Amino acid sequence: MLDLFFERLDRNTDHRDFELIVVDDGSTDRSREILRRWRDSGRFPDFQLIEREQRGVVESLNAALERASGEVIVRLDGDATIETPGWLGRMLDFHSSDERIGVLGPKIVFDSGHLHNAGMDIVVPEGLHDRGTRITEPVGRRTLDINVERPLASEADGLDETAEVDAVIGCLMLFSRELAERIGGFDTRWSPVAFEDFDFALSARRCGAKVFCLPDVQVTHRVSLRNPRSDSRRELWLWRARRAVGDHVPLALRKRVAQAARIADHDPRRIALLERHYATWREKWGWDPLNPDMAAIEERWGDTELWWRHGTGGVRR
Repeated sequence: MLDLFFERLDRNTDHRDFELIVVDDGSTDRSREILRRWRDSGRFPDFQLIEREQRGVVESLNAALERASGEVIVRLDGDATIETPGWLGRMLDFHSSDERIGVLGPKIVFDSGHLHNAGMDIVVPEGLHDRGTRITEPVGRRTLDINVERPLASEADGLDETAEVDAVIGCLMLFSRELAERIGGFDTRWSPVAFEDFDFALSARRCGAKVFCLPDVQVTHRVSLRNPRSDSRRELWLWRARRAVGDHVPLALRKRVAQAARIADHDPRRIALLERHYATWREKWGWDPLNPDMAAIEERWGDTELWWRHGTGGVRR
């Protein structure tokens, strides 16, 4: 996965005046060997590798932010590949076109071909979900934000134009270093992982900035190629089996197998983490992210950019 990540980044990045900061958060596979090889290859002239004990994604992101010296920051996830040549120039041009623009994200597609994300819908009666997906639970009685149906990206309608959105996620997100400093970096309340990305984008709105999805920049989220996040031999075997046969098995059947095996979205540890994050969201933002009280949100945030779609309306280009 890492070799593919760097190959696509090198091939598709037009601007070359950048520093590449990579954080290895205590990996136990061959990641450090691969990262050192890329660092020493000279393909990226300014390749900085931070090797540290495991502390989680959020702490690693903040470590990278502290090291960064550029005016514009791009967060990238190591299991997602950038598929659009010239992506950085496109995003920089749009970012600099209006001083109100704070955070940008791309259109993200899973390696199965299904839509992952075209921005986030958060401050809506339906509650938090990936834009372009269909919620599979009754509105007002939702239990998990991952309970959605994802269309094939080729069949998803209305997602091909640049659009203002509530937030974007971390596979790729661009923002200024000045904005990151105003926000205070990624909130460690979301440690070790999850929610820190769209919380960051929503925090940019709290600071008066706007957030956009640019679908002409596309990223493939290659979840089938990444290793499991634990050292469990059982989980590693299940992931290898899924990787070997996944493309030959219908998605619905793969979901049933994952549910029976209690892996991926059905891992009890992941569900426990999500439930903890829902509680943190209620404490920080003041509403239930899955079953929001829109009147309460308006009372608290109605005079801020969080309320953009319900007040003055969004900007479309």
